[in-house]
Amino acid sequence: MAVRIDDPYAVPGPYRKVQLHCHTTASDGSFRPAELLRMYKAAGYAFVFLTDHNRVTRCDVHDDETFLALPGTEDTVSYLRPLGPHLLRLFVAGSLRGGGAQGYIDQTAAAGGLCGLCHPSWTGNLWTGAWPPDAVRSLRGFHFVEIRNPHTRPDADVARWEMALRRGMPPVWGVAVDDCHRRAQFNRGWIAARVPHVAAGDLHDALRRGAFYASTGPAGEFGVSGTAITARFEEPMAVRFIDAQGRVRLAVEGAEAEYPVRGDEHFIRIDAARGDYRIWSQPFVIRAEA
Repeated sequence: MAVRIDDPYAVPGPYRKVQLHCHTTASDGSFRPAELLRMYKAAGYAFVFLTDHNRVTRCDVHDDETFLALPGTEDTVSYLRPLGPHLLRLFVAGSLRGGGAQGYIDQTAAAGGLCGLCHPSWTGNLWTGAWPPDAVRSLRGFHFVEIRNPHTRPDADVARWEMALRRGMPPVWGVAVDDCHRRAQFNRGWIAARVPHVAAGDLHDALRRGAFYASTGPAGEFGVSGTAITARFEEPMAVRFIDAQGRVRLAVEGAEAEYPVRGDEHFIRIDAARGDYRIWSQPFVIRAEA
C-alpha cells in the first residue's frame, strides 16, 4: 500500500522554547510581570504568553531580537465565575464573558487567536473545572489540549487529547505548560517550536500547523524518512509509537528510533520517557494512496 505521511515538522527554522501558560500578580501568580518574564528569558525561552485569569496582561520591558512576550488569557467558560472549565486563549486583545465554550472559540478564531483546553481533567472549582468528554469530542476550532500541567495527571489529560484526536481532521495538538503560579511550578513544562524568527507571526504559523513538540525536559527531533517516522534524542529514551486507536505499534529503547508505516494507523504519535521526564510529538497523519 502506498502512503503519504503528513510531517508537521517539515518546516524551516530552529527549535525555540515557548511557554504558553503562566500567571502574574495581575491575577493569582506570585511574580510581577516583569520579574516573571525576566526569569523565563534567563531560562532560555524565546516566547512567553502571559495568561492571567480573565484578563490580558501586557509587559514588553524585556522584548528584543531574542525574546518576545505575547498576550493571552486563561478565561473561565461560565456564566457564573469562578465555576467552570478554563480555556487558554492566545494572541488575543481581551477577555471574554458568557456565550459558552463554542462561542468563546469562535470569537477567538474570528479575531485571529488560537484556543486550547486548560488542564482538561482538573477537578477544581468545586468539581466544575474538568472538560467533559462530550465537550472534548464535540467542540470545534480549538487547537490545543494541555497534556502536561502541574495541577493534573498527565495520563488523564493525554486521554482527553486522544478523544480530540479521534474526531479526525484537523488534528488537535498536545502541549506542555508550567501554569506557573509560584516558583515550584516554574520551567517544568514547555513546547519547542520550529520558528524561523522571534516574531509573533512566525510563532502563530508554527502553533497552527503543529510544528512543535511538548516536553518536561528532554529535547528531540522528529521527522519522516521515506515511509518511516523517525525520532532522535540527546540521551537514550523509552520510546513508543502510538496509533489513532491508542495502540502501541512499536516500543524501543535508545537515542534513535524508527517506525516503518504500514498504512492502517491513521496517525502515529511518539511518546518517550527517561525516568520522570517526558516528551511528546504531534501526530503524523497517514493517508493511503492509490
